[in-house]
Amino acid sequence: ECHPYAQRTEMRKKAAKYGIQVECWYPLGGAQSQGLLLRDSVIKKIADNHGKSPAQIILRWHIQEGFSVIPGATNPDYIKENIQIFDFALNDDEMQQIRSLNKEQRIFNATLDDVKRMVWGTKTIRH
Repeated sequence: ECHPYAQRTEMRKKAAKYGIQVECWYPLGGAQSQGLLLRDSVIKKIADNHGKSPAQIILRWHIQEGFSVIPGATNPDYIKENIQIFDFALNDDEMQQIRSLNKEQRIFNATLDDVKRMVWGTKTIRH
């Protein structure tokens, strides 16, 4: 999980040290966030300035930070919107404003048992 509220600073430093590309899951906060990132006043103001959606601003920020980003959209309209992030750039001040939102606060905090239930529908995996 990686997004403006959980920028994973230490993990990114370690990944860079070993030449590992960071792939961001839940770049928009995921369903558990209930749109928290998309309603952030800093993000919304930057979005308004560019005539873009908050989601586009967040995805563009990820790209400019050097992340590989995979939004989990299934709605065709959102998929189209998500790809329309290459016709503008965030300036240094906007990038810093978004960086300042970092709280190292993850939204998706599933336990291993939670993941097993989501993936396999059970708590116990039998070999």
